[in-house]
Amino acid sequence: MFLTYEKFLALVNTYQALKALNVKPDSSWDEIKIAYRKLVLEFHPDKNTSEKEGYEFKKITEAYNHLKKNFNQSTDEPKQKFTETSNKTNFERKSQWGAPPGGKIPEEDWSKYTREFEEGDPAFWKEYEKRFWEEYNARIRSDGKHGEYEKAKEPEIQPNLFVDVDKSLCIGCCSCEIIAPDVFLVNKNSRTNPKSSVINPKGAGINKIMNAAETCPTKAIIVENIDTKERLYPY
Repeated sequence: MFLTYEKFLALVNTYQALKALNVKPDSSWDEIKIAYRKLVLEFHPDKNTSEKEGYEFKKITEAYNHLKKNFNQSTDEPKQKFTETSNKTNFERKSQWGAPPGGKIPEEDWSKYTREFEEGDPAFWKEYEKRFWEEYNARIRSDGKHGEYEKAKEPEIQPNLFVDVDKSLCIGCCSCEIIAPDVFLVNKNSRTNPKSSVINPKGAGINKIMNAAETCPTKAIIVENIDTKERLYPY
């Protein structure tokens, strides 16, 4: 059955979140992060021309967010497992869409993204992303050039940037924090927008900051060159 993103958001549960990310119930948190990161790179509307509406991108992001909220990260266990606040047997047998526990729409879920990808093991994620784009571009480009990874390289001389978040436009989607966690911070305790703010405009290079700005669905991130007074984004 085809579901719109809005219906997915309203009916998301752990079974469907695992299915959306194509991971098993006994997957470790590292395995879930890898699956999510791969799908984000593959389905982001800026990278996938068939995903202009961003349905798959939004769905996998919401699924990851739900799993993060319901994950038991106890260090006493050799492999981190999922726990549901509702009956575990019901979760394991559930094979169809249904309302989440309590029947409430998880409106606050958008605030639950984390910065673990690059902070946990930056060298690993950098190499992972490089390999991903090399394989991705080799598949979709006849010349085999690795354009996306090369485009992400930072210039040696960085411009002096002014970076800000337009609070009237921020919807707390958290893509900025995922891409540039040393520049942006999302207030995960806030249940209202805006949730994102700039903590350090020099926390990343211009390419990463511009990538974060360009992936913001509402164009809430403002980037300007202080020295030349040029508006870099939004254009």
